[in-house]
Amino acid sequence: MASHQSRLLEAERKRCSFDLQELKHYQYGGEKEYKLAKKIEGIVLRDPVLRQDDMHFLSFQQGYQRGLQRSRRAVELMRELKIEHGSTRAAYFWSTVESESLPVMLNLNMFEHALRTQGNEEQSAYWVLLARDFRIIGCYAQTELGHGSFVRGLETTAEYDRTTKEFILNTPTLTGMKWWAGNMGKTSTHAVVMARLLLAGSDHGIHMFIVPLRHPDTHEPLPGINVGDIGPKLGYNPVDNGFLGFSNVRVPRTSKLMRYSEVTPDGRLVSHAQAKKAIYGTMLFTRSILVQLQGQRLSKAITIAMRYSAVRQQGFIESGETGAETAVLDYVSQQYLLFPVLASAFAFQHVGNAMRQTYERLDPKQTDQVQELHASSSCLKALTAFITVKAIETCRRACGGHGYSRFSGLPHIYEFGAAAEIYEGDALVLYLQAARHLMKAMRTIQSGGVLKGSIKYLSHWLSAAPGSSPITTGVDTLADLTVLSNIFECTAARMLSNAADKLNFFLGQADLSPAQAWNKAAPWLIRASEAHGEALLVVGFASIADVKLSRPLRRLMKTCALLYSLWRIEQNTMFFLETGTITPADVQTIHGLVMEQLAILRPDVVSLVDGFDLPDATLQSALGAHDGDVYTRLYDFAKREPLNKTNVADGIREFLKPLMKSGV
Repeated sequence: MASHQSRLLEAERKRCSFDLQELKHYQYGGEKEYKLAKKIEGIVLRDPVLRQDDMHFLSFQQGYQRGLQRSRRAVELMRELKIEHGSTRAAYFWSTVESESLPVMLNLNMFEHALRTQGNEEQSAYWVLLARDFRIIGCYAQTELGHGSFVRGLETTAEYDRTTKEFILNTPTLTGMKWWAGNMGKTSTHAVVMARLLLAGSDHGIHMFIVPLRHPDTHEPLPGINVGDIGPKLGYNPVDNGFLGFSNVRVPRTSKLMRYSEVTPDGRLVSHAQAKKAIYGTMLFTRSILVQLQGQRLSKAITIAMRYSAVRQQGFIESGETGAETAVLDYVSQQYLLFPVLASAFAFQHVGNAMRQTYERLDPKQTDQVQELHASSSCLKALTAFITVKAIETCRRACGGHGYSRFSGLPHIYEFGAAAEIYEGDALVLYLQAARHLMKAMRTIQSGGVLKGSIKYLSHWLSAAPGSSPITTGVDTLADLTVLSNIFECTAARMLSNAADKLNFFLGQADLSPAQAWNKAAPWLIRASEAHGEALLVVGFASIADVKLSRPLRRLMKTCALLYSLWRIEQNTMFFLETGTITPADVQTIHGLVMEQLAILRPDVVSLVDGFDLPDATLQSALGAHDGDVYTRLYDFAKREPLNKTNVADGIREFLKPLMKSGV
């Protein structure tokens, strides 16, 4: 017999006003893709080794060992199913396996991508095949103990020896030790290492080298290699993030990845024009998929929080009420917390998918395209990571005391989200990198040039009268996606103009160098880049109105887009008031419109999270299971806790009982 909570959740589903299957198909890019994904998902989740039922109970070391076991089985199953690497089937396979938690996965993405895009044809053909067949396992060693996003500051050196035709790698200082690279601590046999190229005592900047780390048979570190795990982290513990130091490690001349530059046998550097930009290719690849990945994390968090809120009953709205208590989801305060997270999940997946497609079409030889994608991906990576971490924590808090339990599944999601806020670039550094591109765009406009791509909107809005609102605001206009897109674009353009004015002011001070002036203007430049990221997300999500969907589903997706846009204004009201793109009177109007969108979405929110179609085996959440039977599941999870295997815990007789008998 179904529990009371299960019946509550089923009642919510009966309120659905749209075709749930249509939403599921849309999320996967079509019915064919959906069926393929679900077929693969079923195979993976039925595999006893790949299931993650024990994930909440593992220690640090157990998590790593379990990750190795799952890694082996995942590769074996992929071969059994004859899934081709890089195919759509492979993407669905690794997504279901939750490959982020595998201590070999970077071998197939960052490591292989670096080999494929930075190695010449001969190198790529040789090394990529070894990596795909898992005859070697690689990692990507860029970050150092003292340097992360500032690639030019890396200290590891690779000095060319013309006599032996070898590079000699060294870690000159403690801060130059490679740090944080995933899979490096205990797993990887090879690394793509970013190091300073030294030729005849001259520093030629950062280049990539493939370096063996461990003996192919014993897995022991090779001579001169100092490598190990950096220890427990907030999350990602099945992945062995490592440290790596070099002491006179020699590798052949052909170990330098040579697609864009080459050191000749006699020690000359032959470089293509695109070499300096191409070195960032692997970072661009990773950042191009992170926005969509953040959407997937949010879809998990909001599924858990929304389902639990629908079955958790607390108190009454009206004093003196009796009978069944009110579902938490019926409190508008709860809706105000959760519904924007739902909208954000859809926004990030929609915009992230478009961004990934942009990367796939990218011509690395077109410097302008590379710079534009670098700027937009930097802004979006920083912004979506910040919103995601905050939103996951919002979901956890919205679940009350049970949200603090690991059995809710939310701490696990938070750990992965928090890591994404750090890896692939600190937010402030990324915003400042994007700001350089935006300042260049300003100079292009001032010189009469034409902007293209994601920044072309700047030309239009920078020509508008600076003190006037770009639109006539009001209840009707502020509920229009086109108008809201204009507001965000105009705000970003004006914040960029303000930042440029501030930078020029500091540049005009005789006692400041250009670098010092840039440092002084950094707070304004960061805000301008953040505003650009906000505009990219709002405008990108607004395009969902053009997607071919049925009227009921399109209505709900447009409502989500409206809610996301209005909510972001509420979260950053000062940006818009400062630039004159809204008026003080608009603030209350916007809040009222947010409340309207909450009411429109309320009947469908449980079905909307069902549209993410996340299996219980993936969520591993007592609160977010599809049947809503939360309290039975919480108790079942608690009974599985290893501490409860015995009635008397280890240590009680040894420590507690003597204390109790001592009379102290």
